[in-house]
Amino acid sequence: HRSRSSLFCSPTLALMAHGQALQCQASNANNDLDAHATQLLAQAHEQGLPSLLMGVIPFNTTHPAHLFVPHSVLRSAPLPLAETSAPQPHPDASLQPFPDGANYADMVQRALPLLDAQPLSKIVLARTMEVQLAQPLQRQQLLHNLIRLNPHGYNFGINLADEEGDNPCFFGASPELLVRRSGSEVSVNPLAGTAARVADPDADARIGQALLNSAKDLHEHAIVIESVVQALRPFCSELYVPDGPELAQTATLWHLSTPIHGTLRAPYASSLQLALAMHPTPAVCGTPTLTARDVIETLEPFERQFYAGAAGWCDDKGDGEWAVAIRCGLYQQQKIRLYAGAGIVAASDPASERRETGNKLRTMLNALNIEPATIEGAITL
Repeated sequence: HRSRSSLFCSPTLALMAHGQALQCQASNANNDLDAHATQLLAQAHEQGLPSLLMGVIPFNTTHPAHLFVPHSVLRSAPLPLAETSAPQPHPDASLQPFPDGANYADMVQRALPLLDAQPLSKIVLARTMEVQLAQPLQRQQLLHNLIRLNPHGYNFGINLADEEGDNPCFFGASPELLVRRSGSEVSVNPLAGTAARVADPDADARIGQALLNSAKDLHEHAIVIESVVQALRPFCSELYVPDGPELAQTATLWHLSTPIHGTLRAPYASSLQLALAMHPTPAVCGTPTLTARDVIETLEPFERQFYAGAAGWCDDKGDGEWAVAIRCGLYQQQKIRLYAGAGIVAASDPASERRETGNKLRTMLNALNIEPATIEGAITL
């Protein structure tokens, strides 16, 4: 891994891309981003470059994506890293929530009356955490930590510029697959409904079971599954949807998860085309999509940019993987903006949603080796 390297590591493979020989920074405002990507891959073929693009799609796809064809790419099996002792924490890192917890809870409270009226039935509201580092980010160390702490997730570090030195970049350890395409086979794995895990195994199991029985979380999850199936079904000749969710776990959280599999109709849509058809799902936006997005951009006091977008890759055959860009951060000049959101429905409690966002911020804060006491103080502000 070098300063111009980008990584995408999933449970099925790892890709290390070096440099950005060709770039595409187009939006999907006219539903033509997939066409731009196809042109980029055709250009790569003409120039003898790798037949694969990598990049990130923004939350609001009327804004530009960042897609690129690398100079070279290494592909391997997933990267299991041996358990090692955690490196020394960053004693000089400072953390600043925005908005703070009280203002986030107030934002949720202001959204609740909107959910009592049609058509809005769910909205996802986020907050951020600004992490100021005392020195430039040690990218390779952060990626190592993300993979070590989240071995079953979708770990990525994607440069947003192609220069020697301290490039701006987008990092994450997403637990959620937006879409995977391999030939005619397609897989998606929506997550919605979350609970914080605890160290005691018996108590932790009870928390997971309570989540699986939670009417509020099951309702939130069902909204997501209905939307994903509706978006995916037109592309498929067969689609298998389980009757209900199962539990999935990360190091810090329980999630409700529904793995969905299907067979595509010919001609097969590319992984990028499928990702754009489903994005943004109600798991990161709400429903109906455009109404929820407008409310989000009115209420949230920051721009999401690539948060709640998608990170991944697509090759010239259309195969690829795209992960939902959550548990992530945008790095620029010794500062990382971390993001965490919670799904809000009519039965939501603002204080509970505030705690959920704090727990979700732990994934990246732990990978950055922030002092535990500093983390606790910041996420409870």
